[in-house]
Amino acid sequence: MDKKIPVTIITGFLGAGKTTLINALLHQPHEEKIAVIVNEYGDVGVDYNLVVNVKEEVYQMNNGCLCCTLRTDLSDMLQTIFTIREEQNVPIDRIVIETTGLAEPGPIAQTFMRTPFLQDHYEIDSVITLVDVTNALYQLAHYEESIDQIAFADKLLLTKVEDADGQMLRLLEDKLAHLDPFAAIGRLDLAEIEVTDVLGLKLFDEQKVARPTDVELEEEEEDHHHHHEHPDHGEHGHDHHHHHDHDHTHSEGIVTLSLTTTDPIHPTMIDMWMNELIMTFGMDLLRYKGVLQLYGDSNQIIYQGVNMTFKAERGEPWGERQRESVLVFIGKNLPVEEMKQSFKNCVLTKEVREELNIR
Repeated sequence: MDKKIPVTIITGFLGAGKTTLINALLHQPHEEKIAVIVNEYGDVGVDYNLVVNVKEEVYQMNNGCLCCTLRTDLSDMLQTIFTIREEQNVPIDRIVIETTGLAEPGPIAQTFMRTPFLQDHYEIDSVITLVDVTNALYQLAHYEESIDQIAFADKLLLTKVEDADGQMLRLLEDKLAHLDPFAAIGRLDLAEIEVTDVLGLKLFDEQKVARPTDVELEEEEEDHHHHHEHPDHGEHGHDHHHHHDHDHTHSEGIVTLSLTTTDPIHPTMIDMWMNELIMTFGMDLLRYKGVLQLYGDSNQIIYQGVNMTFKAERGEPWGERQRESVLVFIGKNLPVEEMKQSFKNCVLTKEVREELNIR
């Protein structure tokens, strides 16, 4: 199978500068051939020298990149682009999707995760959210879409920084860090921006916990008794420890939660736990992902979810690396304490393994 085509999603509220950024990237010298999917071709405003596909309005630019007007289903457009690549031998190394200012990134990400053809041929590289510092605080207070765009981001780029005073900028950066502790925050300077600052970051599948400066990691001090049901040994009570978890709850209803443990995870229990979360909270689970150390498996297990769309894949062998499970969640009004406690039912501590007579 050919290498999957990476896709970068660039989102941000109305007027944040998405089109300006994409124009700047396309006009820079770069070796890759990029296909840009926008809602209106005229918004990009670049010269083209060939109409590759009239029906789907796909244009080839003078630098060899493609510009595509999204008038139909995103999945159909991506299949058209792949067909152009394969049948017309038009080189396409990367996709950039510019969302509308009022769009939430979640449904776009779900399209990739739910569509078998897209899973086979494409992969999400990163979700980049542009934030207009002069209007962001107002937008966050009045438009839920702007909150979702930030909470979903893998990287935040602040625009119009030169128009903001220092105090407002610090206030905004603090607010953004609390809304999405897992996203790096940068400042966009179009005069200095490079393609590698935005594309090829591979952040969507990256597993990380919140910034250490944002929260304190606290060792569990109390013993908690739970029960596991094991097919051969029935129910066993046991204590849990070696956990670190931390969370933020915000006035906007956005919750960020990290769960970590160095003990192995019970494969059946974690599946049941995740399925229950998805069925219970559904669309309120904006983003969730992690790397798990499952009991009896020498490979990492990569979890990735958007709303009610969820997948688990076997990753690389652990080898000599420190084995630690990490799960991160960003969602709306999630019961973090309940999630922390119920997660412990999935953990096979040393005491539990001894009770179950397993190594």
